[in-house]
Amino acid sequence: MTKITEVSQDSSSSFGDTTEETRVRKFAKHMLKSSLFIGTFLEKRFVEPLNAYRDVIKVADDESDFIENLKAVKKRCARFFFKDVWIGITEPSTIGAPAGYNLWVTLDEEVFGSYWYKIKNVEFRPNEVKVKVEVVRPVSREKTPVHNITPQQILEDVSHSDIKGLGLKLNNFFKERFSDFFTETVTWENIKQTAIFLFLLVSALVTFLVHAIQYLLDYVLKLVHEMSGFVKVCSPIIISFMKLIMNTINGFYTLIAIMWRDRSPPKVNQNVYQISPFEAPYYGNMRALPYQSGDFARARGNRNYRSSVKITPLD
Repeated sequence: MTKITEVSQDSSSSFGDTTEETRVRKFAKHMLKSSLFIGTFLEKRFVEPLNAYRDVIKVADDESDFIENLKAVKKRCARFFFKDVWIGITEPSTIGAPAGYNLWVTLDEEVFGSYWYKIKNVEFRPNEVKVKVEVVRPVSREKTPVHNITPQQILEDVSHSDIKGLGLKLNNFFKERFSDFFTETVTWENIKQTAIFLFLLVSALVTFLVHAIQYLLDYVLKLVHEMSGFVKVCSPIIISFMKLIMNTINGFYTLIAIMWRDRSPPKVNQNVYQISPFEAPYYGNMRALPYQSGDFARARGNRNYRSSVKITPLD
């Protein structure tokens, strides 16, 4: 399909040696002839300027390149032929025509639905600019199953020229992107602004870290000071509480010991010897005893007298 930009570049060389009408005809045929597009047959309408019926084909909205060509041909023909010639191309703004871009043609068979159409020629009549089209085939809405396509078939469908063209397009694309990047983004002004921003950011971060560390150290020192005072105040209370717990436990165990103690009197050792001072070996030595002579005399008269001194042998 021929694009408007391609025609505008060589329009002076192609049509410069003919009259304006011939240039218009060549322009229209050059832009539309042999073009393929998807269209939908809508209806058959009566055209009053022609006093005849024409078949209306609505061009699919996604045919953007073809629509641009139609607009260019319609504009060029309307500027040359004015209003005395019916142009078989209507736009959405055309009053009385269906919505969208439409071709007013003559079909051999009027079959409703979407079809692939091909423009055979553009005819210039005394009162009409007519586009001649032919039906190629219906538009298939079915999707080809993916599992029926093998990698070998894909490689066969893709030719070497297609791969080369794709590589060239990708190469040009990346070249343009890199060129735009280095010409528009990586500039001296942007580098300068970036350096200033990074310097300010680093300075702000360093200042923040210094103040944060200073604040944290001050806070830690104050916390340690307050904790030392708290420990100093709470130490007597804690010690007293621990003593209370220890005394309670000791008293509890003492109470248990008293409750389970044997209530019988303690046994006295029977191996006790009673010695009478009168029968002692040192009885004749009165000086060795702390008793007086009168005491011994009374003791002799009373044989029931027993000394209170008890000598326990050491086993």
